[in-house]
Amino acid sequence: MKKTLLALAIASISTSAFAVDTSSQNSKNDEMFAFDPMHKDQFSVSGSVGIGGYYDTKSKALYDDWATGLTLAVNYRNNRVVGYFETDFMMNYSTDPDEKAASSSDKHSGPATDVDKAWLGFDTGFGIASFGWENDTALDAVDGAGDNTYEFGASAGDASDGFNVAKFQGSTSGFAYGVSYFETDDNRSKADKGVNGYIGIEQEIFNVYAGYETRDKAEYDVMTVTGNVKLGAVKLGANFWIEDGNAKDLTGKNLTNQENTGYYLSAGYAVTEDLTLAAGYAANTKEVSKVETDYSYMNVAAMYTLAKNMDMGIDVRQDLDAGAADEETYVFAAGYYYF
Repeated sequence: MKKTLLALAIASISTSAFAVDTSSQNSKNDEMFAFDPMHKDQFSVSGSVGIGGYYDTKSKALYDDWATGLTLAVNYRNNRVVGYFETDFMMNYSTDPDEKAASSSDKHSGPATDVDKAWLGFDTGFGIASFGWENDTALDAVDGAGDNTYEFGASAGDASDGFNVAKFQGSTSGFAYGVSYFETDDNRSKADKGVNGYIGIEQEIFNVYAGYETRDKAEYDVMTVTGNVKLGAVKLGANFWIEDGNAKDLTGKNLTNQENTGYYLSAGYAVTEDLTLAAGYAANTKEVSKVETDYSYMNVAAMYTLAKNMDMGIDVRQDLDAGAADEETYVFAAGYYYF
């Protein structure tokens, strides 16, 4: 699973939409449905600039895949009304001649922009109820909770981003929950429709979540359990999943009569306040028309904080069992500045 690093890096910016200082507003009017005149203090702008890329021994090429560029986010809060808008400006370069010759629609074909999130919501006090033209689905928040590495962790193949996303998500008293309806394309006549959600327990030492997703046209179902535990300087995590489908999923992979059962285990160790080392192991079994194929790999990563608003990392993945394909090595490295 590619995490799309800038999207993850900006996640903390997204959550700040709920933490904008509105004490002056609330002191004036604590009514739940109050809506004050719009002014600049209700907005905050943040973002990140980064450079990064991938390398693998199969293509022997460097490519970007939405890792290098600029992300801008705008948070809005007016009493209990909240909103968020995020857009990416990416380079998408590649040294692979085949990729350079690809059409402009290819993800490696050159500079591109993308509206990654755009939604409005209402803070109920127990969670955010929102509707977005494009947004993360609920399950996306927890399906990778067991990954302590930088880029090459593995988790269930849930919808992640969706269109026309109606979502409720929150936590209270150590109990976390989320549910969302989504569509898989901005063209509603072509889109598949689905629902996903999760429940979980969040404590200072450990977190554990159980999630589920189903889609209509794909006849695609996902069940997943994820979690992590912190033991001093060591953090351990695990993701488990079962996928079952009869059509193409969002990544374009053919899921005809396919079941995919897998898990990912990882561990991270904080060597210093600035340096963290991590490692992971993934294994899954795919069954297509009652024929099973096993896949597995391991990855090691290092993450370093250069300053309060600057960090960098590297992740190396080695296939251990690639089924009928050759075992390849993959590398990802990146550095980001946040503002």
